[in-house]
Amino acid sequence: MTRTTILVFVFLAALVSAATAADPETPAAGGQAPTSPPAAPQPPASTDPRIQESIQRYNAGVGALQRRDLEYALYQFRQAIRLNPALTEAHHNLGITLLELRQPGQAVEAFTRALELSPEHIEARVGLGLAYRASGDIPRAIAELTQVLPKKPDEPQLHVALGDLYGRANDPRLAAVHFREAARLAPADASIRFQLGLACADAGENDQAIQAFREAIGLHPEDADAYYNLGVVMGEKIRALVDEKVAAYRRAVELRPTLADAHYHLGVAYIQKAQLSRVEDKRSLLQLAMEEFRLFEQSAPQDPKAAAASHNIRVLEPQVK
Repeated sequence: MTRTTILVFVFLAALVSAATAADPETPAAGGQAPTSPPAAPQPPASTDPRIQESIQRYNAGVGALQRRDLEYALYQFRQAIRLNPALTEAHHNLGITLLELRQPGQAVEAFTRALELSPEHIEARVGLGLAYRASGDIPRAIAELTQVLPKKPDEPQLHVALGDLYGRANDPRLAAVHFREAARLAPADASIRFQLGLACADAGENDQAIQAFREAIGLHPEDADAYYNLGVVMGEKIRALVDEKVAAYRRAVELRPTLADAHYHLGVAYIQKAQLSRVEDKRSLLQLAMEEFRLFEQSAPQDPKAAAASHNIRVLEPQVK
């Protein structure tokens, strides 16, 4: 199935937008998400000139990060760390900057160091998970973000991130669990409903996928991707129903070969299946349909549907030669 996936990780943007400069004596808690608890405490103010300069460098880095002057932010955070290696938030914001610069390997190192200094730093843990994701290490990304979940159970974008990761890990059922929870927490977000639809479709849960795409369209009526994927899943459901229809009529004629109507409707079902099948399978399905219409004619020549059966045979004969 061809689908267009729309997913925007808002964690990184939230971390960047929340970064605020500190006063000269207290490092900023740059990197807090809006709903996060306070960042890990920083070392107390010091009269050491190196510590003072590290704070100034850190604040300059935060300002540069906010205005997206990433190279300058990178320089300032590294200088702050050189002057004060224990400055947790400098490591954390260095990780954010490196992620923005698409250097996930170095971002992993920065976030890891921040967590060594402050193991309960939630945003650094989120950043580490996103850095692992960006580097393609999906199992570690899942492991890190799963550790955050008990502390942020009501954060919809955390569930979105985990849903995306489980999808990448080819576990669509767990992906759907997280997208469903995200949709519950953010009922007005059409993009989450869309992602839920994709996950349900991948998990083979077509009814749930149809419902999710319909809800996404209700929230965003101009979403062409939602309409497209709704059509795809509806087509899959129709194919499944036709397959079930063929199997039911086939079993009916196996159990009672003289059941004329079952032969007729099995012929119709074979035609429907042919219309939904690959070109190379159509001829054999149409041949089966024609045989069922002939059996119907033999079993019920006086039935009102006999004329339709004869017509179908004449139409099908040239197509199976």
